[in-house]
Amino acid sequence: MGVTALWLNPVLTNDQPQWSYHGYACTDNYNIDPRFGDNELYLKLINETHKRGMKMVMDIIFNHVGDQHWFIKDLPSHDWVHEFPAFTKTTYMVSALMDPYASQHDKDVMSNGWFDKHMPDLNQSNPLVANYLIQNTIWWVEYAQIDAYRLDTYAYSDLKFLEQWGQSILNEYPNLGIFGETWVQGEPIQAYFHGKTNLNTPFYSHLPGLTDFQLYYAINGALNEPFGWAEGVSRLYYTLVKDYLYQDAYKNVIFLDNHDLSRFYSVINEDFDKYKMGMGLLLTTRGIPCIYYGTEVLMKNYANPDGLVRLDFEGGWKGDKENKFESSGRTAKENEAFNFVRNLQNWRKNNTVLHDGKLMQFIPENGVYTYFRYDNQKTVMVMLNPTDKAVSINTNKYAEVMKDYTLAVDVISDKTLSNLTNISIPPKTIYIFELKK
Repeated sequence: MGVTALWLNPVLTNDQPQWSYHGYACTDNYNIDPRFGDNELYLKLINETHKRGMKMVMDIIFNHVGDQHWFIKDLPSHDWVHEFPAFTKTTYMVSALMDPYASQHDKDVMSNGWFDKHMPDLNQSNPLVANYLIQNTIWWVEYAQIDAYRLDTYAYSDLKFLEQWGQSILNEYPNLGIFGETWVQGEPIQAYFHGKTNLNTPFYSHLPGLTDFQLYYAINGALNEPFGWAEGVSRLYYTLVKDYLYQDAYKNVIFLDNHDLSRFYSVINEDFDKYKMGMGLLLTTRGIPCIYYGTEVLMKNYANPDGLVRLDFEGGWKGDKENKFESSGRTAKENEAFNFVRNLQNWRKNNTVLHDGKLMQFIPENGVYTYFRYDNQKTVMVMLNPTDKAVSINTNKYAEVMKDYTLAVDVISDKTLSNLTNISIPPKTIYIFELKK
């Protein structure tokens, strides 16, 4: 598949009477949930992953634990968790943290309110809590040799603690991969939590990257809205314009869906042309692409209820009628999707210009969005036309990137285009060209 890293849902013990399957209500920070195995089996999985040249991402949560956690059932101190006179849930309004006009009440409820009734909110301003979480983070790196952390509900923890954690961990492991979940609205709010920004703010997270929800919103808009001044593919253009907020947006993790979101194939109304456009965008624009399991075989459903987007991948489980791990168990359309993703990902994996090459984008024209990834060795041209009409584009305006090239090889079809003066792109199509001299 061309996959180079695995991000599993949280695998620590979740011994909760309800909703324990998702892993986000930990009851033991030092042991793997017995439903998956044990610590030794987790270590074996990571060793086998490393043998294949792949990396392992561990999903961890600082903000809360499950109410059946041993230290919740016997609190080490009265201020180990945040408490209110009556149960108080967070507002989920991260914007209160940087709002210059916010009340202290709104900030307190946002940061200190519980994520849910069974998820007590940890008080990281207690130095013993902070130390416990930092030491636990280091312990798992040392024990399991994990390569990266994904930090769940990142913005909900105490900001001073997040600064302390980021500095402590990166001082110890400068090359450790880290990305924080920032499910927020608006590029400036998201950028606030990035370690390297061009913002003048009192908070410095030290984080190399974030989950880029803003680009997720833009991709959905590009594929599902008619073209306009700020709609359709213009959303992609304007979102990437705002990368000036970061010093390095290339470390952001980008995606089409995940365990909290409606599946991509359903969001695009099971339109296979849109599917190919979305996957092509994901694997060629800036950032680290992440594919949710099953998207490669067109798994579908909506996030309400969330269990429908977290169904088992068919194959290898008792009672499964199909085995989607094998081509014989997939439908013709599922195999077409699988092969499309596999070919594109392996091409991406072997072309470093897609990893860290520069990005140049052009203002959308007639509903077509064009951008280039380039370095000293290679130039890739991407053209996206999600409209229902064919569009012919004169490439003169791209001369600063294309002037030295005479041919283009279509990465998807392997066909060669010899006339680069005018390129006609059919409706609902993405072109990905390697430019040749």
